[in-house]
Amino acid sequence: MRGKEQVVFDIKSEKFKYLHREENRIRKKVDIDVLNRRLNSIKKSNIYSNAKMIAFSLFVIIFFAVLSINF
Repeated sequence: MRGKEQVVFDIKSEKFKYLHREENRIRKKVDIDVLNRRLNSIKKSNIYSNAKMIAFSLFVIIFFAVLSINF
């Protein structure tokens, strides 16, 4: 019978590089004004795209309603 093979994890390998923590690491700070500006622009674009989809859906529903009434 064949024995189980042992798995060896090499901590110095590239795939485990994220585990190495540097003590002198400077935190990356986010400017709250920039973050709010980006979030507001995303919110505005979502509102516009939702409004376009609602208007298009209503147009299609009204079109089919008129078509079904006429025929």
